[in-house]
Amino acid sequence: MAKSRIGMMGGSFNPIHRRHLQIAACALEELSLDRILFIPNGNPPHKQRELADAGHRLEMTRLAVIPYDKFTVSDIEITRSGVIYTVDTLHLLRREFPDADFVCLIGEDTMLELEHWRKPEEVFRLCSFAVCMRSGQTAETQSIAEALRARGAKLRFLSLAPVAVSASDIRRRIAMGENVDTMLTPEVYEYIRVTGLYGCPLLSENSQIAYEMLRENLSDERLLHSMAAARTANRLAKIHGLNAGDCELAGLLHDCAKCMDLKTLQQLAREHRLKLTDVELQSNGLLHGPVGAVIAETEYGIRKPEILSAIAAHTTGCAGMSEFDMVIFLADKIEPYRNDIPALDEIRALADMDLYEASYHMLMNSKAHVIQTHRPLHPATDQTIRWMRDRIRERREPRS
Repeated sequence: MAKSRIGMMGGSFNPIHRRHLQIAACALEELSLDRILFIPNGNPPHKQRELADAGHRLEMTRLAVIPYDKFTVSDIEITRSGVIYTVDTLHLLRREFPDADFVCLIGEDTMLELEHWRKPEEVFRLCSFAVCMRSGQTAETQSIAEALRARGAKLRFLSLAPVAVSASDIRRRIAMGENVDTMLTPEVYEYIRVTGLYGCPLLSENSQIAYEMLRENLSDERLLHSMAAARTANRLAKIHGLNAGDCELAGLLHDCAKCMDLKTLQQLAREHRLKLTDVELQSNGLLHGPVGAVIAETEYGIRKPEILSAIAAHTTGCAGMSEFDMVIFLADKIEPYRNDIPALDEIRALADMDLYEASYHMLMNSKAHVIQTHRPLHPATDQTIRWMRDRIRERREPRS
């Protein structure tokens, strides 16, 4: 039986960013790896300054790899005490995966320090290395690589074009209030928002508690979706002049009831005397919105009517919906990880320009999809579509 090939990406991940994921994806393909382990440092012998708590860094890394089938996170260094060295981690991994070949993914700067690692020759025996360059390869880097090979290191270079990305620069930008959407995935950025890491303003007083509740009550995929929807709601709110923090919080909590079973949803709807039709009461897809608004109020402590209204209507929309409602309705449908809706790129572009037009197109799209898949249509769908069409017509008509 062929040995499995496991890539190891260690680091502080303070925070994990898009370049880490790009490197891992490149290595997975170019080196024919079976999977990649992301290993956040617990107590590394360097990088102590500005190091976020190990639990936060582990959770950010866990969130970041959810979309990738062959990426996993190991807490092997987080759960150990004392100073952690790669040679120790490799010995532990060898015990766990005795039939695996390990490839350590490193950056150019780390390659320059390899000879100073603890027991480098032993490390060279236990794994090979794949190097991602941060600058162009030079005669100096080549000579260092050859010197390492002479000591037994097995090195190869990944084909990724050099890009200088610094976690310290990301932290600085966050502390300065700058946008880092291009550097961080939405779920990592949102985690920083809900926890207030790196000098980022806290999303709300209880947002970290809310996150912990969502983590317990939602599947990983639903949690990822909620985090991405929150980032999308924040962006749309800023474009359209709405309260970005409130929209973001509504986006974070919009699916808080999604993973409840239908009987529990029905029971809560009865207990809180929600005025719902028989069609709504028989569908998790239709019921989790209004019940979710109840849960957001009673369990998450949300009191603002606009947030509760948007959560209740996020799946179907409603006649008379506000622009705040539209932001959450759209954020749920167009967040970056959604790819199951026809004409999604067109609707995403519309959402940046006109919430009414985007919501109308999404309503028409959703109606067609529901009919095509033979699922129950919300009783008020046609009424909502007519209301939205009338509002668009009114906004287009010149004012006298």
